[in-house]
Amino acid sequence: MLIPMLLLILGVVLLGSLVAILLWRRFYRDDQQNTARRLLKNSTVPFITRFVVLGLEFVFLMVLYSMLPAAEIGPYTLAALLVAQYLGTFTEFGLGILLTREVAREPHNGPRLFGATLALRLVLVLVAVPVAASFIGNYQLLAQLQMGEAISPVGQQVIWILLLTLIPAAYSGSVTALFHAAEQMEVPAMIEMMTAVISMMVRIGLLLLGFGIVGLAWSAVAVSTCTALMYFVLQLRRFFRPSLCWNSALIWSLLPIALPLMLNNLLNMVFFRFDTFLIKAYGGGQGDLLLQQYAMPYQILRIALIVPPVITFALFPMLSRRAAGERSALVQTQNQTLKVMLLLAFPIAMGICILAPDLVSFFARRHAADYLPISAEVLALLAWFLPLSFVNGLLQYVLIAINQQHAITRAFLIGAFVNLTLNILFIPLFGLYAASVITILSEVVLLAVFWPLLRREGLQPPLLHLSWRPALASAIMGLAMVLLPSPGWFITALVALPVYGIALWWLGAFGSEERLLLRQILGRHTS
Repeated sequence: MLIPMLLLILGVVLLGSLVAILLWRRFYRDDQQNTARRLLKNSTVPFITRFVVLGLEFVFLMVLYSMLPAAEIGPYTLAALLVAQYLGTFTEFGLGILLTREVAREPHNGPRLFGATLALRLVLVLVAVPVAASFIGNYQLLAQLQMGEAISPVGQQVIWILLLTLIPAAYSGSVTALFHAAEQMEVPAMIEMMTAVISMMVRIGLLLLGFGIVGLAWSAVAVSTCTALMYFVLQLRRFFRPSLCWNSALIWSLLPIALPLMLNNLLNMVFFRFDTFLIKAYGGGQGDLLLQQYAMPYQILRIALIVPPVITFALFPMLSRRAAGERSALVQTQNQTLKVMLLLAFPIAMGICILAPDLVSFFARRHAADYLPISAEVLALLAWFLPLSFVNGLLQYVLIAINQQHAITRAFLIGAFVNLTLNILFIPLFGLYAASVITILSEVVLLAVFWPLLRREGLQPPLLHLSWRPALASAIMGLAMVLLPSPGWFITALVALPVYGIALWWLGAFGSEERLLLRQILGRHTS
């Protein structure tokens, strides 16, 4: 039943994507004078497409969890975390943000910067190979010393296969940066949706043929290569012919700027997901099961975590330009965006917290016993890092826009040190619960370190003023979700939305500024 439903969903998404592309090309005309409408386009289109992509991903997860037990999925989760997130962040090296910022400011330098940054990315891919070998060796050493458990042979095989995805991903990331600089975020968003459909078909097919997690790894290689080919065609049509350019002087000049950006992202990963590696190491023979039980809540939270990057990437070119001009304009943009993010973050956190057991059961399905109750309890805790994560995600890019990458690096060093120390001390004692609470505390530490930097630059946001209405409205919503009888979790979630909206209106969250912004978006007033 699940497979036919999935095929139907894939067909609808593919057909809908093609129709949307045709309608967009025919009717949409960009208005460079209407900042609000342009920002809405650059945030809404990627948000909708990524939402659809994650919806497809969740349907796939339901298929995966119904076919494989948690302990068999664990090695793939570990490999994907290492390669796609840690090594992917290392090989990206902050060059995407740097390329976006510099090309947004000086478009004529695009070809030269593109060639140099792509060449550097590919060199870093080669460096990632011995890093992966060292990672595998360290776990084997821990097992020999009886201080942990080794990565299984199939887990090692998946790591080596996934390393191949870094090559096409380097090129795709470079072209994506060009579209971001041109404020055409809708193009990468549509490519992401189309490749998600292709990926879904390939992965389901390989699972049905019995290839397991090794088949999933090879499907990632095939899809990332297909994505790179799409970007190649689009780059020829929209920008310029790609070329590699090992300009030593240019690359050495980029490294000091890009290094803090890479370290920021990498250190962010340390205090966001490094606990997974420790859970594996301290697993006591059940590391694969435990890390998958911990990964399940993060996979559910992914649908909420698309909000900060979508909005900040859409906003970043504007932040960069306003950072070079009047500081008051930058402050206004920052605070308006923070208000929107907090209006979204608090109800999402409350809803996930209350519905955590239902959400875990829904996605795990016939293997729900592998995850309950611990995954639901972890999810209910982790949900409350979302408001802080939304705020820190935007403030980080505000500081990058004013060229404060080095200060951000210091902040992430402190946050990563606190996170790593607490996880090493408390995961052996309290397991997944400790990792969940420490994730929230790490966001608090990061904000505390950001605060003096923002105050010094005159960018300190009025967080209490921006937070109290959505926080109180979310509490009212949560109370309604708990008290009102409903036939299921989905109906409960639907009821929660109007309750939250009414509570916001009652608390006076929609004032003259919000109405003015809406008129700007609708084209009745330009900025």
